[in-house]
Amino acid sequence: MRRGPTLLVSLIALLPFVACARDSGREFARYYDEQGMFALNLPAANDFTVTPPQPAQSGPRFLTGVVSSPPAPSPSPASGAFGGIDVAAQGEPDQTVYQAFAVTADGFDDLDQMALYFLTGDPIVDVTIDDPTRVDGNPARLIVADIDQGGEVTSSVAAAMTLGDGATGYLIVAIFPPGGWDDERDDFERIVRSFRTDVPPGLETFPVDGQAS
Repeated sequence: MRRGPTLLVSLIALLPFVACARDSGREFARYYDEQGMFALNLPAANDFTVTPPQPAQSGPRFLTGVVSSPPAPSPSPASGAFGGIDVAAQGEPDQTVYQAFAVTADGFDDLDQMALYFLTGDPIVDVTIDDPTRVDGNPARLIVADIDQGGEVTSSVAAAMTLGDGATGYLIVAIFPPGGWDDERDDFERIVRSFRTDVPPGLETFPVDGQAS
């Protein structure tokens, strides 16, 4: 399969991060895709941006998705003459961005092709982990990689991907500060375990519905 420009890697490359170790302390809520194609747990405090379907094209395309981003820190009064954000009081801000997508999968023969097309085929992606896993009971791949731009690692990414039913596949992605996988692993695996494609009828239009366990 001829590999086209990788939208997923393009989105990752646009997000620079500052490395820091932190306890996430995230609380999660249930997100229901507007198209009714999937549901999963995402950080309740995050802002949600729905990604519309890509126009029909040759090759794989995104059918629907969501980008879950931490809100920007709120400015607060400071003792200095210039004011600003009281970072010391708020602690290190959360920087991790989560993404989930439904994609056409009938053009892929296997998970190797899917991973190559959406992520690993880009030369800036340096894979550190490539393990089998499962997403909603389906065979899947877990890929963890560093994004190396001009010899500098600017971010890291974890992606769980599955071919689903063979017609529709799914990607679950976390983008976080360089080398932060040990800090991010528990929350990412929790999100992957929460992912379902059997969204109950009538819930498609509600982005977040209370806190999920």
